[in-house]
Amino acid sequence: MTVMGEQISIELNVDSLTYETQIVGDISFIIDSYIYFPGQGWSDFVVIVLKWWIDSCRALLSAPLHEKYSFSFMDGRDDVIARKVNATEAELLYVGSDTRHVLMGTVLIEELKQALIKTTYQLLNAIDRNGWENEEAETLRHAVKSLERI
Repeated sequence: MTVMGEQISIELNVDSLTYETQIVGDISFIIDSYIYFPGQGWSDFVVIVLKWWIDSCRALLSAPLHEKYSFSFMDGRDDVIARKVNATEAELLYVGSDTRHVLMGTVLIEELKQALIKTTYQLLNAIDRNGWENEEAETLRHAVKSLERI
């Protein structure tokens, strides 16, 4: 019997996106549709952090048990740490810049992967709609395609 873990999603507020030298916007991890990490309205360098998160997710998918991977934010020292607890699940721990640690829950790694893919395509579609050309966005485009193939 498997115990269902928490639901994970990643929210990107497309309306918050701005582009000068970097693409910035509001992005958060959401547990069970209402608990936001680091918080609702958290603004960050979305292209860069999504690329980092995709790299961490790819590593987590093939990692041995108990390995830890960081889903870092660029703005501040906030971090989400994923520890693989079995073949299909990871425990998420939020480490805030104020040094507080919050156990976010246990999530399906596949659900985390799908949340990353969905959010990345939301961002890439917004970049395309706005006609923004950005080298990091092209790198992100390749990274998400490689994550989909796993």
